[in-house]
Amino acid sequence: MKKGMTNRKKQALATKRRIYNVGIKLIRKHGIDGTNVTRIAKEAGVSVGTFYHYYTSKLDLFMDLYRSADDYYETGFVDLIRDLDFEDKVQVFFEKYAAMAESNGIGLTQKMYIPENTLFLARDRGMHSVLRDIVREAQESGCCIREKTPEDIEGDLFLVARGVIFDWALHEGSYDMYSKMKEMLQLYIDSIISKETA
Repeated sequence: MKKGMTNRKKQALATKRRIYNVGIKLIRKHGIDGTNVTRIAKEAGVSVGTFYHYYTSKLDLFMDLYRSADDYYETGFVDLIRDLDFEDKVQVFFEKYAAMAESNGIGLTQKMYIPENTLFLARDRGMHSVLRDIVREAQESGCCIREKTPEDIEGDLFLVARGVIFDWALHEGSYDMYSKMKEMLQLYIDSIISKETA
Protein backbone atom coordinates (compact mmCIF):
# COMPACT_ATOMS: atom_id res chain seq x y z
CA MET A 1 0.00 0.00 0.00
CA LYS A 2 1.11 3.56 -0.62
CA LYS A 3 2.74 5.37 2.27
CA GLY A 4 0.52 7.91 4.02
CA MET A 5 -2.76 6.35 2.85
CA THR A 6 -5.66 6.72 5.23
CA ASN A 7 -7.43 3.60 6.46
CA ARG A 8 -10.47 4.65 4.43
CA LYS A 9 -8.40 4.85 1.21
CA LYS A 10 -6.76 1.50 1.98
CA GLN A 11 -10.19 -0.06 2.49
CA ALA A 12 -11.49 1.49 -0.74
CA LEU A 13 -8.48 0.17 -2.66
CA ALA A 14 -8.95 -3.30 -1.14
CA THR A 15 -12.66 -3.27 -2.05
CA LYS A 16 -11.95 -2.25 -5.64
CA ARG A 17 -9.24 -4.91 -5.92
CA ARG A 18 -11.63 -7.58 -4.56
CA ILE A 19 -14.35 -6.56 -7.06
CA TYR A 20 -11.79 -6.61 -9.86
CA ASN A 21 -10.36 -10.04 -8.93
CA VAL A 22 -13.82 -11.62 -8.61
CA GLY A 23 -15.04 -9.96 -11.81
CA ILE A 24 -12.05 -11.05 -13.89
CA LYS A 25 -12.32 -14.59 -12.51
CA LEU A 26 -16.00 -14.76 -13.48
CA ILE A 27 -15.44 -13.19 -16.90
CA ARG A 28 -12.63 -15.66 -17.63
CA LYS A 29 -14.87 -18.54 -16.57
CA HIS A 30 -18.19 -17.45 -18.11
CA GLY A 31 -17.25 -14.78 -20.66
CA ILE A 32 -18.47 -11.17 -20.73
CA ASP A 33 -21.98 -12.16 -21.82
CA GLY A 34 -22.25 -14.90 -19.19
CA THR A 35 -21.30 -12.60 -16.31
CA ASN A 36 -23.48 -9.92 -14.78
CA VAL A 37 -22.87 -7.13 -12.29
CA THR A 38 -25.22 -8.65 -9.70
CA ARG A 39 -23.20 -11.87 -9.60
CA ILE A 40 -19.87 -10.02 -9.45
CA ALA A 41 -21.13 -7.90 -6.53
CA LYS A 42 -22.56 -10.92 -4.68
CA GLU A 43 -19.39 -13.00 -5.01
CA ALA A 44 -17.23 -10.02 -4.04
CA GLY A 45 -19.38 -9.48 -0.95
CA VAL A 46 -20.47 -5.97 -1.89
CA SER A 47 -23.68 -4.28 -2.97
CA VAL A 48 -24.46 -3.55 -6.62
CA GLY A 49 -24.25 0.15 -5.68
CA THR A 50 -20.72 -0.39 -4.38
CA PHE A 51 -19.79 -2.06 -7.68
CA TYR A 52 -21.04 1.00 -9.57
CA HIS A 53 -19.10 3.28 -7.26
CA TYR A 54 -15.89 1.78 -8.66
CA TYR A 55 -16.90 0.72 -12.18
CA THR A 56 -19.45 2.03 -14.67
CA SER A 57 -20.10 -1.46 -16.10
CA LYS A 58 -18.68 -4.97 -16.30
CA LEU A 59 -16.93 -3.84 -19.50
CA ASP A 60 -15.27 -1.01 -17.55
CA LEU A 61 -14.05 -3.61 -15.04
CA PHE A 62 -12.77 -5.74 -17.90
CA MET A 63 -10.89 -2.74 -19.30
CA ASP A 64 -8.91 -2.68 -16.05
CA LEU A 65 -7.35 -5.92 -17.30
CA TYR A 66 -5.89 -3.93 -20.20
CA ARG A 67 -4.87 -1.07 -17.91
CA SER A 68 -3.04 -3.45 -15.58
CA ALA A 69 -1.28 -5.03 -18.59
CA ASP A 70 -0.12 -1.58 -19.69
CA ASP A 71 1.08 -0.83 -16.15
CA TYR A 72 3.09 -4.07 -16.17
CA TYR A 73 4.74 -3.27 -19.50
CA GLU A 74 5.66 0.23 -18.34
CA THR A 75 7.17 -0.88 -15.03
CA GLY A 76 8.30 -4.46 -14.30
CA PHE A 77 8.74 -5.49 -17.92
CA VAL A 78 11.23 -2.73 -18.73
CA ASP A 79 13.54 -4.00 -15.98
CA LEU A 80 13.11 -7.60 -17.14
CA ILE A 81 14.42 -6.91 -20.66
CA ARG A 82 16.99 -4.21 -19.92
CA ASP A 83 20.08 -6.33 -20.78
CA LEU A 84 18.62 -8.30 -23.70
CA ASP A 85 19.37 -7.73 -27.38
CA PHE A 86 16.69 -6.44 -29.76
CA GLU A 87 15.44 -9.82 -30.98
CA ASP A 88 15.16 -11.21 -27.45
CA LYS A 89 13.39 -8.09 -26.21
CA VAL A 90 10.74 -8.47 -28.91
CA GLN A 91 10.35 -12.21 -28.31
CA VAL A 92 10.01 -11.78 -24.52
CA PHE A 93 7.58 -8.89 -25.05
CA PHE A 94 5.23 -11.09 -27.05
CA GLU A 95 5.79 -14.16 -24.88
CA LYS A 96 4.25 -12.09 -22.06
CA TYR A 97 1.52 -10.90 -24.43
CA ALA A 98 0.69 -14.50 -25.35
CA ALA A 99 0.68 -15.45 -21.66
CA MET A 100 -2.04 -12.85 -21.05
CA ALA A 101 -4.17 -14.37 -23.81
CA GLU A 102 -3.61 -17.84 -22.41
CA SER A 103 -4.53 -16.76 -18.88
CA ASN A 104 -7.73 -15.16 -20.23
CA GLY A 105 -8.67 -18.55 -21.64
CA ILE A 106 -9.84 -19.52 -25.11
CA GLY A 107 -13.47 -18.48 -24.61
CA LEU A 108 -12.66 -14.96 -23.45
CA THR A 109 -9.94 -14.57 -26.09
CA GLN A 110 -12.47 -15.51 -28.76
CA LYS A 111 -14.81 -12.81 -27.44
CA MET A 112 -12.01 -10.21 -27.37
CA TYR A 113 -10.59 -10.83 -30.84
CA ILE A 114 -13.44 -9.29 -32.77
CA PRO A 115 -13.62 -6.18 -35.01
CA GLU A 116 -15.78 -4.38 -32.43
CA ASN A 117 -12.92 -4.39 -29.89
CA THR A 118 -11.55 -0.96 -30.71
CA LEU A 119 -9.00 -1.17 -27.89
CA PHE A 120 -6.78 -2.92 -30.41
CA LEU A 121 -6.69 0.37 -32.34
CA ALA A 122 -5.50 2.41 -29.35
CA ARG A 123 -1.83 2.98 -30.11
CA ASP A 124 -1.28 5.38 -27.20
CA ARG A 125 -1.42 2.60 -24.59
CA GLY A 126 1.59 1.78 -22.42
CA MET A 127 2.55 -1.49 -24.07
CA HIS A 128 2.62 0.17 -27.49
CA SER A 129 4.92 2.97 -26.36
CA VAL A 130 7.25 0.45 -24.69
CA LEU A 131 7.51 -1.55 -27.93
CA ARG A 132 8.08 1.61 -29.99
CA ASP A 133 10.91 2.54 -27.62
CA ILE A 134 12.47 -0.91 -28.10
CA VAL A 135 12.34 -0.46 -31.88
CA ARG A 136 13.59 3.14 -31.75
CA GLU A 137 16.56 2.09 -29.59
CA ALA A 138 17.36 -0.73 -32.05
CA GLN A 139 17.25 1.69 -34.96
CA GLU A 140 19.49 4.19 -33.17
CA SER A 141 22.04 1.45 -32.42
CA GLY A 142 22.00 0.37 -36.08
CA CYS A 143 20.65 -3.14 -35.62
CA CYS A 144 17.19 -2.45 -37.07
CA ILE A 145 16.35 -1.00 -40.48
CA ARG A 146 15.30 2.65 -40.71
CA GLU A 147 13.18 2.29 -43.85
CA LYS A 148 10.16 1.88 -41.60
CA THR A 149 9.17 4.09 -38.69
CA PRO A 150 9.11 2.70 -35.14
CA GLU A 151 5.30 3.11 -35.30
CA ASP A 152 5.09 1.01 -38.48
CA ILE A 153 7.28 -1.76 -37.05
CA GLU A 154 5.40 -1.74 -33.75
CA GLY A 155 2.11 -2.02 -35.67
CA ASP A 156 3.45 -4.87 -37.81
CA LEU A 157 4.66 -6.79 -34.75
CA PHE A 158 1.27 -6.49 -33.06
CA LEU A 159 -0.38 -7.58 -36.30
CA VAL A 160 1.71 -10.75 -36.34
CA ALA A 161 1.15 -11.48 -32.64
CA ARG A 162 -2.59 -10.84 -32.71
CA GLY A 163 -2.90 -12.98 -35.82
CA VAL A 164 -1.28 -15.89 -33.99
CA ILE A 165 -3.51 -15.41 -30.93
CA PHE A 166 -6.63 -15.15 -33.10
CA ASP A 167 -5.69 -18.33 -34.97
CA TRP A 168 -4.88 -20.15 -31.70
CA ALA A 169 -8.30 -19.20 -30.31
CA LEU A 170 -9.99 -20.11 -33.60
CA HIS A 171 -8.43 -23.58 -33.33
CA GLU A 172 -9.58 -23.91 -29.69
CA GLY A 173 -5.99 -23.81 -28.42
CA SER A 174 -5.10 -27.02 -30.26
CA TYR A 175 -1.46 -26.06 -30.75
CA ASP A 176 1.40 -24.47 -28.80
CA MET A 177 0.77 -20.76 -29.17
CA TYR A 178 4.21 -19.83 -27.78
CA SER A 179 6.24 -21.73 -30.34
CA LYS A 180 4.02 -20.50 -33.21
CA MET A 181 4.30 -16.92 -31.92
CA LYS A 182 8.09 -17.22 -31.72
CA GLU A 183 8.32 -18.71 -35.23
CA MET A 184 6.11 -16.06 -36.88
CA LEU A 185 7.73 -13.16 -35.06
CA GLN A 186 11.19 -14.41 -36.03
CA LEU A 187 10.21 -14.32 -39.71
CA TYR A 188 9.27 -10.66 -39.33
CA ILE A 189 12.25 -9.79 -37.13
CA ASP A 190 14.62 -11.32 -39.73
CA SER A 191 13.14 -8.92 -42.30
CA ILE A 192 13.90 -5.80 -40.23
CA ILE A 193 17.34 -6.65 -38.90
CA SER A 194 19.87 -4.28 -40.44
CA LYS A 195 22.07 -6.09 -42.97
CA GLU A 196 25.14 -4.32 -41.60
CA THR A 197 24.74 -6.00 -38.22
CA ALA A 198 23.27 -9.31 -39.39
